[in-house]
Amino acid sequence: MPRMIPACLLMAGMAALPAAPAARAQEAPAEPASEVEATEEPKSETPPEAPKPTPWTVTASAGVSNRDDGPDGSWQALSLTRQVGRGYVRGGLMRYHGTLIQAYTALPSDYYVGTLGAGGNFDNWVVDGWASYGRQDYGRITREWGGSRESTGARSSAYYAMGGDFGRIFPLSPRWFVTPTVVGSYALGRLLRPAPDFTGLVDLETREPTWTLGSTVRVDHAFGRNADHYVGLSVSRNWTSNAVSQVTGGQFEDLNDIPRSGLLDSQHTADAWWEVGVSANMKLTDRLHLDLYASRSFDALAGNTTSAGVSLRRSF
Repeated sequence: MPRMIPACLLMAGMAALPAAPAARAQEAPAEPASEVEATEEPKSETPPEAPKPTPWTVTASAGVSNRDDGPDGSWQALSLTRQVGRGYVRGGLMRYHGTLIQAYTALPSDYYVGTLGAGGNFDNWVVDGWASYGRQDYGRITREWGGSRESTGARSSAYYAMGGDFGRIFPLSPRWFVTPTVVGSYALGRLLRPAPDFTGLVDLETREPTWTLGSTVRVDHAFGRNADHYVGLSVSRNWTSNAVSQVTGGQFEDLNDIPRSGLLDSQHTADAWWEVGVSANMKLTDRLHLDLYASRSFDALAGNTTSAGVSLRRSF
């Protein structure tokens, strides 16, 4: 059984696909004046009006996650960011829909997660941190032979997560940048464990603490007339403490040792995998940006995944 919310999706939902690290490392260079402009008399003595500051950014984003030989997932997110000097603070909301296959049953769930985060670029050192809280709503349990039913136990559970990343931007040339980063997160949620049909037993839950670590190297190239568009390629190595979760036992009442309430125990299997990603950050207007990304994982115990997402950022 895969971990509950893929770490990359939670981060994307929180950060709403942030601009390329290179975009935070430099400002677009000013265009040189032509010879004609240099020799012409000024047409007006009134200086041009300075652009108004736009410290706020609202971002809407969405994405899909396709697992090989398994159920797909999807997510949508909305965030609001306030620039504070070289740093930022951000609040966001995300919905993630996924389905787990367990004991010949399909278990769809919807996660609704709110996140607060902060970070910034300090002389090309980049740092981010976030904390999340939400609810997982269990959907109807779909059985292998058809039909579905409501849970006879819990209908929802709480979800907590926190994490951060740290990296360094190295300019290779005016338009090329490389950024190595390390990231770590911790999440705590529960998974529903359906009881066999026609037994009269209650569906129970397992507690699912999950640590995730990763290291990434990303290369970005700035292009366009003012070098305000970016395309990037990244390679990461990731590890999780809970790639597969299996039931091992539980709490029992004295009545014929039949499980009636409480939490089951679960055994967690760790895993490490590779991931390759591509991204693009396009400046549509002075205040509107479009972000795209796609990624592919390799050698994942719970199944390799292809993910893609898009976001639209509006500053004001």
